[in-house]
Amino acid sequence: MRKSTFLILLCLLTGCSVQQQIDKVGMTDTVAIDAAYDSKGNPSETEMSVAASIPKAGGLQGRTVEIVQTTASSPKEARAIFTRKSDKALVIGQLRCLLIGKELAKQGIFRLLDSYRRDSAVGERLKIVIVSGNSVDLLTKKYPQHGLIGTKINLMLEQQFKTHEAPNITLYSFVRDYYDDSVDPVVPLIMIKKDDVEMDGIALMKKDRYVGKIPSDQAVFFEMLHKNADNGTIHIDFIEHSTGKKESALISAIDSKRMVQVLSANEDDEHLKINILVKLDGIILEYSGMKTFSEKEERLALNEDLSKAIQTQLEAIIRLVQRTGADNLGIGTYVQNQVSYGKWKSLHWDDIYPHANIQVNVETQIRDYGMIR
Repeated sequence: MRKSTFLILLCLLTGCSVQQQIDKVGMTDTVAIDAAYDSKGNPSETEMSVAASIPKAGGLQGRTVEIVQTTASSPKEARAIFTRKSDKALVIGQLRCLLIGKELAKQGIFRLLDSYRRDSAVGERLKIVIVSGNSVDLLTKKYPQHGLIGTKINLMLEQQFKTHEAPNITLYSFVRDYYDDSVDPVVPLIMIKKDDVEMDGIALMKKDRYVGKIPSDQAVFFEMLHKNADNGTIHIDFIEHSTGKKESALISAIDSKRMVQVLSANEDDEHLKINILVKLDGIILEYSGMKTFSEKEERLALNEDLSKAIQTQLEAIIRLVQRTGADNLGIGTYVQNQVSYGKWKSLHWDDIYPHANIQVNVETQIRDYGMIR
């Protein structure tokens, strides 16, 4: 009996000790980094503005969050400053999102990522996010409907990943693409919208520099070109070829597959020819026209009309990305696979890519037309 009582008391005391240790630790879930400015409003060349979100256990009102902010020469120095100012030891093992301001991203972000990449406490699944506007302002702003803004951002991104509204880019995948000379990274782009945070599209990166964006309403189209995808949804306007009238459709549960064919990989050919075939099928959820699609001819005509409209969207995205000079679609990977290492290096892909002849063809198959009466 005495032995059992002793063991119970020992467990209780151990639990108290663990709780005390947890209470002394601050788990950072989101960090924002942006440019720091001097008294004249000029961006500093040596310092950056850094903010961190630290969720805290709450009482009856639920969990709350502490936001800390400072100016430092590096993310690691900022963490040291936060720890000195806090009554808790700040740790980054639970860090989920790293937010970087767009203007700072134009200068390059790899030096910022390198600080986290070298820290063994940081997981490789840390999400990298670009912010339209100031990332520190986004993190420090008060949001009445969101007590934990870091959690809101993380959950929003997870949902967007599932529907291909945003690319799932982690510290690991960004660094992998950064070092690959046949592809350039992409990053989710978010923004402040009144008293909330929402997606602003996909940030296009040339190595580690921000060079452009794909708007939110074009994100799923971009993903069709970027990789095989499923469970996407698009709204598309198209011309019904028999009447010449404009119609529209909402297509859901899209399963798309892309195939890239290099038609010319001659090292002396400055105008490389590449063909991308996108095959997709989906379900019609909304349709603005009058057809019932009960006849096979109507269904085939719809597939053709949708294919033309989607192809136009994809062609515009290809030209936009080429104009930035960034190979965010990874076309270079397919060219590299067609030639020897020596030929690949002699191609000077960065010079050839913006002028490469990249064509896209689309094959659409609607598998369900919904309940049309």
